[in-house]
Parts: sequence; structure tokens; C-alpha cells
Amino acid sequence: MMLVQPVYSTEETLNFTYKVSNDLIKQNIEGCFIECGVAAGSQIGAMKQAIMDNNSDKIIYAFDSYEGIPFASKHDYDQPGIGEKDLTKLGLLKTTGVSSHSLESVIENFNRWKLNTDNVKFIKGWFQDTVKVKAKEIKDIALLRLDGDLYESTLVPLKYLFKKVVKGGYVIIDDYSLPGCRKAVLKYIDESEIKFHHDIAYFIK
Repeated sequence: MMLVQPVYSTEETLNFTYKVSNDLIKQNIEGCFIECGVAAGSQIGAMKQAIMDNNSDKIIYAFDSYEGIPFASKHDYDQPGIGEKDLTKLGLLKTTGVSSHSLESVIENFNRWKLNTDNVKFIKGWFQDTVKVKAKEIKDIALLRLDGDLYESTLVPLKYLFKKVVKGGYVIIDDYSLPGCRKAVLKYIDESEIKFHHDIAYFIK
């Protein structure tokens, strides 16, 4: 039984992440699980639940500032969670305070959901500073989940991690409905190859 509670998402979204993770493990698809944009930890919680249910040793990389979403850039229509963009701070890597959850609070959620943090690598910092560096130690990716809301927060993970997604691996795009996110995704994935589960976009490589 999954005790993970959906935060910034629906039960359906959470169940989809669990199902994809579970299927990838059962199909012996090589590679780690990654989320870029962890927030309260619900989606990596679903990944971890699938890992524990299958006695798997898959690694999860959990990238987040653990401070909240940064400022939107010229490629974004608006500022998620706020509305109008601040034109004096376009692309600024400082927190807007939206979706702010500390690393400590995410670990507390894991404890409350009866999940361990074994093989979970929490990577704290802005994606522009962390993803390129950590990508060097990552060989294969079975599941890449993108939940960064913004153009740059989607583009950077795709630039360094998309090529490492293995055949049969999944890319889940939580914010495909946001223009900036969609613009970044379409630089790497043809629109005709994107599928949908309710309002969540995904791609199978």
C-alpha cells in the first residue's frame, strides 16, 4: 500500500509515476530514476515505493534547489504560482518562494510515508549549477521526470540528461501545458511522439 500523498499533483499523477517506475523495474530496463523539480517529494516517493516493493537497488537522483522556483525568463509566458513576470529579474537564479520545500522537509515526508532514503541522491542547487556536473557520473537513465515549470529548468536537464535515457525508458513532462516548458521539450522531442496520460505528457524512447 502506498502511503505517499500527492502534493502539487493529483492521485492519478502519483499513481502514473508509480506504475511507470514499477513497470520499468519489472521489465529490467537499465538505468536510474531522476526527477528534476522535487518540491515536497511526492513523485520521488512514488518511485521509491516501486523500488522498495520490488526489492530493487535502483538509484534515484532528486534534483531541486530546495528553495523554490527561480524567476521566469523571456521564454516563459508568466511566473508559475504568481502570475505576471518580473521583467527586472528575468532568468534570475533566486527563489520566488513558490513551491519552496527544504531538503529536510522532503526527508521528513519520506519518513512519514514509511520510505527509506537508501540510494536516493538529493542534489541541492539550481539546475544550471548541478545538472551538468552530476550528469558526468550518470550512465543510463530509465526514467527522467521533468517538473521544473520553466523553460530553462526544463531545457538544462534535457540538454545533459536526455541522451542518457535508454531505449524503452520514459521521459515524463509534468508542465507540458506551460508554454516555456513546452518550447524546451520540443527542442528534443518531436511533438508527434508525445503521449498523454490525463494531463501529464510523456515520451517513450
